[in-house]
This record gives sequence, structure tokens and C-alpha cells, in this order.
Amino acid sequence: MELEEPGGICLYPTAEVVAARADLSRYDGLPYTRRLALAKAQLTPIFFELNVLEKYFRDPRYSCRFHDRAGSISVHDEHYLSDQMPERDKVLLQSFGIGYDEKRNRVVVVYLRYLADLSSEHQQVWKAHEIAGRCTMNGDYFRSSIQGKFPEHYSVYEAFIQEQLEINKLSQLMGKPLLFRSTFEEGERPLEFSPMLRPTLRNFQQFALTLDKMLSENLNRDFFRGDIPLEDKITAADGSIEVRQLGTITLLERWLNAKYRDRDGPEVGDEVVQPLRKVRNARQPMAHSLSGDSYDSSLPNNQDALLVAALRSLQKLRLILSSHPKASGYAAPDWLDGDKIVFY
Repeated sequence: MELEEPGGICLYPTAEVVAARADLSRYDGLPYTRRLALAKAQLTPIFFELNVLEKYFRDPRYSCRFHDRAGSISVHDEHYLSDQMPERDKVLLQSFGIGYDEKRNRVVVVYLRYLADLSSEHQQVWKAHEIAGRCTMNGDYFRSSIQGKFPEHYSVYEAFIQEQLEINKLSQLMGKPLLFRSTFEEGERPLEFSPMLRPTLRNFQQFALTLDKMLSENLNRDFFRGDIPLEDKITAADGSIEVRQLGTITLLERWLNAKYRDRDGPEVGDEVVQPLRKVRNARQPMAHSLSGDSYDSSLPNNQDALLVAALRSLQKLRLILSSHPKASGYAAPDWLDGDKIVFY
């Protein structure tokens, strides 16, 4: 220290010194800008209830990205350039991450630097959801945002999307049409395909509806064409014949029964099909009625369980398709069958 050049030394005032000498009235209504002015570290993590994100996620003027461990919020260009959107609402949150409270419930973490850039109105919104209790930041978000390292884990949501990509690769190797009509890589992932922001029945059913659209409604009927009939013919009492198209879940079940045999028995096909039916049943109240909403703290766990079941279905289906003779050279990414898949 005695040999260090003076130009390499930085001194920072304490909050008490700043408060005694600076006019802080300019920061009234700006709680996070005020903390910076009082010499608080710019990368101080501040924790919030997860439902603080709903204001932005449910407003189509905002572009919200939420990929399990991290996300961002900005304004769509057309609204940012429009006079119809108040300047106070033209905000940017460069990065937020996932953390956990003392009961391991998910919370939002944002660095003070980013909060300080929000308008007064939006700082007040976030302040109302701030958590005073002890919270911790997710390790992968810390590694990527502070240490500049790649995350060590993959989320269940990432694994689900990758499984569909791998299944489509196997479809091509088998010389068949893609089994899934759409995949959901970066930029295509539905915003609803994310951890639950508020534990309500409506949010759970919305997730189930989205998951069903990504699964059974996303199955390509042409994949089964030529292997099994795509409809049933029902003979009525008067001798007339009614043709009924089969649903995609039934088509997948019949195709597995017709094309796949395993020493473990026919129930192996059930491991693929039953989770899809479970997802379909979970979405039906929203799809077919105007049922009311309710608050239930167990619903995030129910959502996690539904997604895990769907992921296991895709994993089993990938293993079945990879046994096809034309797929003998196929190899899945190592992490899909490892121990690095987690819920953030």
C-alpha cells in the first residue's frame, strides 16, 4: 500500500457523510436512486415478490423475456416512439434474476443500478413489492451476471424445448415428417411457458393450456400417415358410416402400440401418452367454462409437477424413437440425460 500510486486509490463517502452534505430532496419518490446517491453499491441485489412482474407481463406494450434464471423488460418500439404512451411508463429493466426466500419460494432479484434508472412511478411500484426478509440469489444468475461465466445448470423449461428439437431430428432420421409442427427456441417460446408469477387457479390453467398447445395440439398428423388410420369409421344402426377423425393423443398411442414393442410391456407407451392426457385434463376448465379464480399457494408446485411429467413423456419418446434402425448413429446432448436439469 505504501508504494501504490495515488491515482490508483479511490475513496468513497459513507451514507452518513452524503446525507449530511447533500440535498437529497431531489430524490423524493425515487427510493432506489436515493440509495445510490447515499453511496450504496450499484450491484446490491434487491429482492421482490415474484408477482411484481405481472404488471409488465400482462401489458402488451412491454417486451418481456423470462428464461427461468433471468429476464429483462423493455418497451416495444412502436409504443416507445408513440405519444400515446406516457414517458413515465417508457422504462427499461436491463436484467432481473431469480432468487429464493427463506422458505425456498421463488422471488425476483434486481441490481440496484437497474432499479435506479426506472421512473419515479415505477420505482414506487417495485418498492411496494420489496421483500424485507432474508433472500438469496440463484447461483447460476450470479455466475452469469457477476462472474461472466456460463450457467452450470439447465432449466426444466429448456430441457422440454430441447427434447422436442431432438425428437424432430429423430423424425428426419427415420424418413418421416417432423412429429412436432413447431419448436420453441429463442424468440419463439411463449411467455406463459414460465414459472408461475402468482399462485392462482387461472394462472395454473393458463399454463396448462399453453403446455397442451405445445404438446398434443402441436403433434403433426402427417407423421402417422401411412402407418395407422387417421380416423375411425363408425357404423350406425341404419347402416350408415360415420368417419371420425382421431385426436393427436390417440394417434400417438395407437402408433406406439403398432410400431413399438418393449420387453417391459405395453405400459411403456402409457409413460408417453398418460402425461399428455394429464395436461389436457388440467387445461379443460379454462377451455370450456367461465370458472372463477382462486388463490392457492400449492399451485406453483402443481405446475412444476405437470411440467416434469410432460418432460418425462418427451424423454421416453426420444428413447423409443432413437431405437429405430435408421437412428443408430444418433446421440442426444449429454446434459439431457445428466443431472444438470433443475427448477430455478
